[in-house]
Amino acid sequence: MTTTERRARRLLRWYPRSWRETHEEEFVALLEDSIEDRPFWPGRSFNIVLNALRLRSTEFRTSHRRMLLSSSVPLVLLAVAIGIATNGFGLLSISGPTKGGLPYNSGKGVPYDKMPDYLSVYIGPNDIGYTPKAYLAAPNGSSNDPLLGRIAPIFASNLTTLLGHDYSGIGFVRLGSSPWSLSCKPASVYTESAGGGQTVTTIPCPSTTLILPNVVGMVTPTAVGELSGLGVGVVIQNVRSRSVPVGHIVSTSPRGGTTVHARQQVVVDISVPN
Repeated sequence: MTTTERRARRLLRWYPRSWRETHEEEFVALLEDSIEDRPFWPGRSFNIVLNALRLRSTEFRTSHRRMLLSSSVPLVLLAVAIGIATNGFGLLSISGPTKGGLPYNSGKGVPYDKMPDYLSVYIGPNDIGYTPKAYLAAPNGSSNDPLLGRIAPIFASNLTTLLGHDYSGIGFVRLGSSPWSLSCKPASVYTESAGGGQTVTTIPCPSTTLILPNVVGMVTPTAVGELSGLGVGVVIQNVRSRSVPVGHIVSTSPRGGTTVHARQQVVVDISVPN
């Protein structure tokens, strides 16, 4: 279990058992993305705890424990009064996750902090989903952000129901379906030689399998060109290595020699200066 998942499940304990049995997995998936996007966000924990206490109070009102809780009413009222007097202990000004389309700024890029937390994506006729903005944009504008190009979770408008995932080169795949069994749209890769000649390579459909070549140690442009020519989706990731020269391939995931589907994402680690 990752550190992010542990944080998400600790927050989940605030909710009643009955609620967790129904919503646990979708809550954890959503919260993991939120934590990775904004690791230090006290307002998130505060909002979760408030909502969990509201659900618990609803359950308690319908249970036989009302008499036991009645003795706690003065303490609860005191806490509420303090919360109101301190503007929610100083945290109520922080809003929850926002959602919407990517803002448009003619001739200029949109600053990362001006984007909604969840950006709308087209997933079908009259159907819109939302994905965390970290999968579509990087805080510093770099194309080497770890989440860019990765398989992105797509949520419903309530940001709690997971609808499916968005695969690079394939598109939206609804939850429970396999991206490798979907119909394929024709696509091609264009490469240009040093002499100016152009080569067009057709990218196979996702249902086609191929053996991934071993490109470890190769110069980055050559390796990425070879992988792209096969039809896999290359996701670049910078790493520091003492044994591999700068600009060369340190590793790939999956490894070379593995049988993969065409258009599958392959993470390529590139050596950068220490």
